Amino acid sequence: MKSKRYFADFVLFIASMIWGLGYYFQKVGNETTAPLTFNFLRYVLAALFLAFVARFRYPKGEGLKYTILSGAVMAVAGNMQQIGMKTASIGNASFITAIYIVLVPFMSGLFLRRKVKAHHYLAALISLAGLYLITTGGNGLERISKGDVIVFIGSIFWALQILCVDKAVALCDPVSFTAGEFLTAAILQVIVWLTLGHHDLTGISSSWPYALASAILVLGIAFLMQSFGQKNTGETEASIIMGLESVFGALFGAILYREQFGAVQLIGMVLIFASVLLVVLKE
Repeated sequence: MKSKRYFADFVLFIASMIWGLGYYFQKVGNETTAPLTFNFLRYVLAALFLAFVARFRYPKGEGLKYTILSGAVMAVAGNMQQIGMKTASIGNASFITAIYIVLVPFMSGLFLRRKVKAHHYLAALISLAGLYLITTGGNGLERISKGDVIVFIGSIFWALQILCVDKAVALCDPVSFTAGEFLTAAILQVIVWLTLGHHDLTGISSSWPYALASAILVLGIAFLMQSFGQKNTGETEASIIMGLESVFGALFGAILYREQFGAVQLIGMVLIFASVLLVVLKE
């Protein structure tokens, strides 16, 4: 049993690396293609890939309701993140997104009437301090970019998506749920792209390899790895390992995209990661 748990931890570790790399795919995709178009590509490709993996089996009954809700929330969160990364750096986006772990208890208290504990408030204050440092570099609020704000709004929806996932996986098979979730997100993304994206196909020839990599690796394989990992290891272990996504995002941003961070921003990143650990370890 221990070997299976260790293997699950390793699988989650690889998934967090893939998610961190995914920020690079999104950033490069944004350079030549509109955010809505890039998301249109990767969600549709991911939905097709997962449909074959799930053998076209999707949740039914009560599980279907939460699957559709989760996919809808994911579509909003994904678009906020992609639009925000037009101006937000890879490092900023990865750590700001990680704040969703801190926000989950508050969303749970708001929608599920669960108690918000003292350490949740402490973690929120620490994450806000970290958010200020990485987005301003320690300078005035005017240094906060529009993209950073949009990514933060997206993290709120990622927190809501976690609540939907918790409900759904208790009612249906994780693989069929993931396939249904992305099918919902893809359908909604097509509608959004057709109505708001003005059928913009600019730059697809340059960005499709990154969209394909994001669809198969980040949205397809890594989410399936998450389902396996969470099923076979402890909740605390899983949350800590998946929280490494933000660290890997910043590392890939520095290595592949040549991003540089000042000492103040690095302190902010440490604070946000510490706030995530505080929430997870106290549960």
